[in-house]
This record gives sequence, structure tokens and C-alpha cells, in this order.
Amino acid sequence: MSTTAVSRTSELPLEVDTVAGQLGVRAELARVIAMTESVFPEAAWRVEIDDDPEVTDDRHLAIVVRTDFSSVEELVASQWRWHEQLFACCPAPLAPIFRLSTESAS
Repeated sequence: MSTTAVSRTSELPLEVDTVAGQLGVRAELARVIAMTESVFPEAAWRVEIDDDPEVTDDRHLAIVVRTDFSSVEELVASQWRWHEQLFACCPAPLAPIFRLSTESAS
């Protein structure tokens, strides 16, 4: 797995932009990041290129969000919102390219 830290869509590293282009989701990535920032407004995030070690050419873009929720229920509700809004950002066949991962800020 390749990890690339970013703070804003316009600052995506070339590697992430290249993979997004190869996967056919360059425009969708910008929308997914904007949606992620709206669902997790105070959270830091990064994009990871997730290569499956067992399946050749099985690549995904993982949006990793560093959160600080006070309860599991609040975290799960936010994760559900992200997944529900994902389909407004990209066509259903492209949605599986994106993954959400959360990690605790505390």
C-alpha cells in the first residue's frame, strides 16, 4: 500500500492523480474528497493507493480520515453518511474504487 498525505484536492501528488486517471476516476476523486470534507469537516485526511497483494491490478483509492468522535455511534453514523453520499459523487460502477478508512486522532 502506498500512502500519500494531502490536505486539499489541488495538492494531490502526481502518483495519486496518475492512479485516479488509470482507474478512470480523476473527476470523481475531487468530488469524493469534497464530500469527505463535508462529512468530516474538522478531520485531517489523506489518500492511500491500495494495491491488493494477491490480485494483480486490483487497485483502490482509500480515503483515510483521522477522527476524534466521542462515541462509536457517532463514528458509525458518519461512516454511513459518507457511504450514502458516495453514490452522489460518482456512478455506482465506480464507487467500489473508493474506500473509507477511519483512524482515531486520540
